[in-house]
Amino acid sequence: MKKRNIFKHLFLFCLLAMTVALSNPAGHTTVSAASKASYKIINKKTTKRNNKLKAKYLYQLPQLKGKSAAVKKINRSLKADYKATLSSKASLFDALKNSPYSYYSGEYFYTTKCKVTYNKKGYVCFKFTCDWMAGGVHNGWEYGLTYRLKDGKKLEIQDVVSGDDYTIKQKIASAYSQKVSSAGYSPIMQKDCSEFQFYIKSANKVVVCFGPYQPMGVNGHTAVTIKGKLK
Repeated sequence: MKKRNIFKHLFLFCLLAMTVALSNPAGHTTVSAASKASYKIINKKTTKRNNKLKAKYLYQLPQLKGKSAAVKKINRSLKADYKATLSSKASLFDALKNSPYSYYSGEYFYTTKCKVTYNKKGYVCFKFTCDWMAGGVHNGWEYGLTYRLKDGKKLEIQDVVSGDDYTIKQKIASAYSQKVSSAGYSPIMQKDCSEFQFYIKSANKVVVCFGPYQPMGVNGHTAVTIKGKLK
């Protein structure tokens, strides 16, 4: 009788083990998505001289730490943003090489500085501040790259502000009209939502960035803050 009970318990144990194995065939431990990203910032920097004139290129490249598919996806997106600046880097050093002002002390530059403005509740946002000057007009602008940590999705304005496309544009246009100029209302309403650059300041504050040119086409950057919807 005892032997029969032992076999019965052994059979039930094997059945339970088989059920667990089938539900997790790869043997992976199931974990929840990270609520906060761990990262490093790499300085991609080059400096050159032409007589007394100097040119400096700097891009601060953020990279998340980890080996998950989501982390790799985010890092590829961030690297793509860095690579998109390389043609402007080449233009900067071409301007240095061909400058008629090389015998005068001065500096040309193209810098992209990065800092994290939001890193909690499963989201991370990197704000980039850019400056360009190569013998002509100085250009300055800001933009952000925001990601969802659970799947590496790069967020657009519709993901962080409530409402349909028309309502979102109306919120941005109204904020711009109040802060800067009503002349910007119509050009903003004509944009596609995918064109808006932004960064997350807090769960309920989204900063929409304009520049180096305003919606009306004039030089000079600015930004407006509207209500966000991240929880």
